Parts: sequence; structure tokens; C-alpha cells
Amino acid sequence: MSTRSEIPFTVLVVCTGNICRSPQAERLLQAEVLRLGWAGDVRVSSAGVAALVGQPMPAQAAAQTIGYGGNPTGHAAKQLVEPLIEEADLVLTMERAHRAAVVRMVPRANRFAFTLPEFARLALDLRASGEAPPTDAALPLSQRLRALVPEVAAGRGLSLPVEAEHDEVEDPYGRSDEVYARSARQVASAVATVVEVLSELSRPDSRG
Repeated sequence: MSTRSEIPFTVLVVCTGNICRSPQAERLLQAEVLRLGWAGDVRVSSAGVAALVGQPMPAQAAAQTIGYGGNPTGHAAKQLVEPLIEEADLVLTMERAHRAAVVRMVPRANRFAFTLPEFARLALDLRASGEAPPTDAALPLSQRLRALVPEVAAGRGLSLPVEAEHDEVEDPYGRSDEVYARSARQVASAVATVVEVLSELSRPDSRG
């Protein structure tokens, strides 16, 4: 039987239909996981609160994903269900309404569910504060990442309120190529920030 320390750090990304924003973030995160050599320590998946089950990414979303270094091949939308949330260490949603849906399904997810831009913002705040605890080099990467989630969450009560538009990713579904591009930029920027900060703060030599 596996212990918690042996289970990969599990990230679940959530949007509405699971065909544009959440699979985009999923595939970009997966690309970063491979680049960093984290494949055995981090697992990323996605789902939708009203998924278009079995559908692939639209051509525009797929093209944007490729443009930012992700691989959309083989994606099939799936419905958000409680076990996916229960298994997650970190849930990243595209809108506050998605986060609310996650927490309604699994109330304890209130502690580890964020919108993607919110988590990126709070992670930057944690790094800037210099108050993240030292990382124990003896711990596996999955545990080091797991330990950072409550540290990021603690920043919620320390920052000024943010307008929803700054904490959400625009939904491009059925809209123009320009909106698809703008939405993808939001996803890619937030993903890059999350990966950069978590990578830095999870390194054993990152703090004294």
C-alpha cells in the first residue's frame, strides 16, 4: 500500500466544458512537469463542471495550446466528480463560480481550491514576503509541493480584495480568434508564474 509521501502531487484543473481553458492549463502544466523532470512526482488532470464529455479541444484552443508549448492531442472532456477533487492536492479553476462548485461538492477543498490567476498571485505574494518555511531536503518533491499549498492559501487573508476579472480566465468558447488568443495568454501567463514560484520555493536550497 502506497504512503502519502509516495503519491504524486496531484493538480486538478477545472473549467466549464473541459474543452478550452482547463485542458489548455493541464497540457501546459504537463509540458512544464516534463521539462523540469517532475514526471514521477507531479500528476495533472482536468475536468469540467458541465463537461462536453468526450469532446476534443476546439481547433482554436488546440492551436493556442501548441503555440505555448503544450500538446492537445488525445484530450477528451470529462465531467467533474467528487473522487477527482478528493484525490487532488491542488485544484485550479478558471472562474470563481467553478471554485464554488468544487467546494460545494467537497467542502474541505476550500483549503486547496483556487482560481488559477488567484493562486499565481498569492504564490508571488508568498515568494515576495520571504516567509515561506525552509524546505526539508529529506522530503520527496511531492511532499515539498504539498506543503506549499497551505502556505499559499494563508495569503488569502493578507491581501486586498481583487475584482473577479483579475482572478478569472476569460471563456473563449464560441467566440473570436482574438478572444481565444487573449484567454490563452491569461492561462499561459498564470501557469508560468505558478511553475516558476513552486519550482523555486520547493528547492531545498532556495531558502536558508
